[in-house]
Parts: sequence; C-alpha cells; structure tokens
Amino acid sequence: MTLEIVYFPAAGRAELLKLIAEYGGLEYKYTGVPRQDEWPKLKPNTRYGQLPYLKVNDDVDIYQTIAIARYLAQETKLYPEDRLKATLSEEYILAISDVLGKFFALSAITDEEAKKEEVKKIVEGPLRVTFGSLNQTLEKNGGYLVGEISWADFYLYEALQFLESRVNVTQEIPQWPILKKNIEGIEKIKSFLESDRNLKRIKQ
Repeated sequence: MTLEIVYFPAAGRAELLKLIAEYGGLEYKYTGVPRQDEWPKLKPNTRYGQLPYLKVNDDVDIYQTIAIARYLAQETKLYPEDRLKATLSEEYILAISDVLGKFFALSAITDEEAKKEEVKKIVEGPLRVTFGSLNQTLEKNGGYLVGEISWADFYLYEALQFLESRVNVTQEIPQWPILKKNIEGIEKIKSFLESDRNLKRIKQ
C-alpha cells in the first residue's frame, strides 16, 4: 500500500517527512487538507487534533512528526544501524526540537517588541549553546551529525531552513553550508527540491 502523508497544503512540518521518503524512494501520496474548509471536519477524527499524520495502511496511522520521521528513516536506511549512533541521532533531534519549541511558543506573544526581545534571549541562550555543540559535531564528522547521512541531518536541515528568516544561521552554526551541500547534493533530494512536490517553491 502507498504511504499517505496528511498535512496542510503548505510547507511546514511535513517537508521533513517528504524529504526522508524521497531519499529512500518510498512510494507515497501527499494530501494537503485545506485549513478553512476541510480541517474543522477532519480534526475531531484525528488522534490528537493535529497534523501531520502518516497513513501506513487501512488499520494504522502514525502521529507526531518525530515518530513519523523515525519510522520513515528506518524504512529508508536513514536510521543508523549502530545502536550508539542511533541513540546519538535521537539526542541531537531532541536537542534541536527543544530549541524549535521555544520559537514556536513565540506565536503567543502579540507585542512585536516583546517578541524581538524574547528572540534575542533564545538566540543568546539555548540556541547558541545547542547549535555551538552541534557545529562542533558536524565539523568533526565531515558535515554529518553521526559521521554518515542520517535522519538527524535532515531534521537539522529543515530546522535551519525554518530559522534562516529569524536568525543569522551561518553565524550560529558555520557548518550549515556544508550540511546543506551534503543534503542538496543527493540526486533524489535535488530532484525533489526542484519539483512542484517541494511546497517551499510555492509562495504561501
């Protein structure tokens, strides 16, 4: 059965999932649920009232972006076979997720000056600590987090793209251009990024 990634018809959390699926050549369908018309009707029937979810078959849906990414990574050899590398990949993803969560929380702040001040605190605090450590890891491992391409690299790639409009990413993680080149140089990823399946090419 063809996998089905269900999200909204816009770039967002599901782009990571599509990247991993594209890398592994997995057959999948992408369903974009219109926020205004369809989402209010679908929401009560979702497990946690949120998207994305992955429809594996008629009986099984998987929710939560990281859990879905892990499943897809295991299906595409992006989840390290070595237990230590696998655990480190989990650590790096959770650390990145912690930083992203602080930025997502900014949506609750309506005062723009207060929001700018909070961004400054995040950048000078947890972001700089986390990304400084990850940068050292990338530098040691040739632009990869665990010394070989893994789902953690794709997760960091998507996180840094999200942050580029908010933070001087290259200043905070100088290895970013190398990581970006490593991922975008993969032929299947290059093909995806240049296609209409990449919703980042479409103005939201």
